[in-house]
Amino acid sequence: MIAGCGSSGDGDGDGTGGSTKTDSPTPSADTAVLESKPVAFTFEYPNSFEAQTKPQGEVLGQVSVEPDGRLNALKIRKTADRELGPDRYLDEFQRDFERTVGTVEKHTETVGELNTGVLEFTDQLEQDDKKVEFTSTSYFFKGGGGTWQLECIADSEHGDEIDDACRAALESVEFRPKG
Repeated sequence: MIAGCGSSGDGDGDGTGGSTKTDSPTPSADTAVLESKPVAFTFEYPNSFEAQTKPQGEVLGQVSVEPDGRLNALKIRKTADRELGPDRYLDEFQRDFERTVGTVEKHTETVGELNTGVLEFTDQLEQDDKKVEFTSTSYFFKGGGGTWQLECIADSEHGDEIDDACRAALESVEFRPKG
């Protein structure tokens, strides 16, 4: 799928530092916690989802309705090796996405304790010899010494389920202590 690219420059762009939490998340009975070595944070996801923590290309970790799902998944990417605010990259990422998919909606949103830059679009892909429409919503946020993308991508059948899982994941992000 589409991933944002890193941006050059130093600093976080908005004058705020990323938060670091040290408490380990305690999932409820119907959730699990994604932990992946290349990802500087953990998050909760429905335990009915399949987790993949071995990086595959730019995707450093993923949870999905079906194993290795291209759709109906939450995918994590690192977009910069430093903590950047949305004003440093969001317009550029929007232009990059628009070159590929057309119209891309952009806004900022606070989810849990994360200040996120958000890009959302609808597109199609071919799956099982038929066109499947999907929505991709990418939340970009900083912390743990980097800037991250959590892409939540779903077909119409799984949209509400992925939206709920995405919101829960963002609200439960816990950055691991540096060290």
